[in-house]
Amino acid sequence: MLRKLFGKRERSAPAQEDNSIEDLIVLERWEEAIERLQERVKVQPGDLYSHLKLADVLAAAGKGAKALDEYLLVADTYTQQGFHDRATALLTKVTRLAPADEQILSRLQRLQRLKELEHSRVLAIEGLLSGQQDQDPLARLSPIEAQQIWESVAASELVRRLPGDQLRRLFAGAALAVWETGEMVAERGSGIQRMFLVVRGKVEAFLVLPDGRTMQLRLLAKGDLFGERSLLEHLLWPASYRVVERARLLRIDKAGLEKSLVGNPDPRQLLDALRGQRHDREVAAAAAKLLASPA
Repeated sequence: MLRKLFGKRERSAPAQEDNSIEDLIVLERWEEAIERLQERVKVQPGDLYSHLKLADVLAAAGKGAKALDEYLLVADTYTQQGFHDRATALLTKVTRLAPADEQILSRLQRLQRLKELEHSRVLAIEGLLSGQQDQDPLARLSPIEAQQIWESVAASELVRRLPGDQLRRLFAGAALAVWETGEMVAERGSGIQRMFLVVRGKVEAFLVLPDGRTMQLRLLAKGDLFGERSLLEHLLWPASYRVVERARLLRIDKAGLEKSLVGNPDPRQLLDALRGQRHDREVAAAAAKLLASPA
């Protein structure tokens, strides 16, 4: 009776199955999985897991170039966060996708340098802090100050030339001092045997000519080393050095150098790196040329 009144009820169509992203991947429905993952990373751009999943699906779908972009995005984020091992492992995996890609190889080389620099940072800071043990506790460097010193000199030629263990030994024999603008660090003809590494500020090397004129020979800034010829070769200072911008200098004298060489498995490496700094030689050459010129 009811059927006659209302008619035959049609059977409803089954609801479409709501597949998860993982289901789509198992079913190899790549385009749908890619679309879903792209929507997810658009809403949550910091979701590295989804970026990696998207990269894997793009690779499986034969879209290698787009997959590479996603892999590199994740690797770069790992690098920025300091997870160098994760970034290296990921890039090593990606080399199978693009074995001859120069940007991957360059990133791997950069990561290796960053890992080495991080190792040097730890040892250099250890050296800076250990070298303060004999000082008044109130005058000792704090770990934060040691980190600030490292950040100032990390890009220097000296750090580039020396491995972490040598930096630790060298900095353990150094003392930090503050010099005010106008103060003389060394005078021409002085026999004082010490060298300095600029941490902050500026120091000028200058020469007073016989006619009274003052000539600036070199302006030294953070990361520059000077005075190594006086310390290593016992030569007189070829010019005068004056602070032109309030400076923090790491000073290494004879006792500090000897400390860095005692028990050193490769003392020549350390000495060659110090001698390899060019500022002293260039200042000496410029001073000699000026004094040899006719008035």
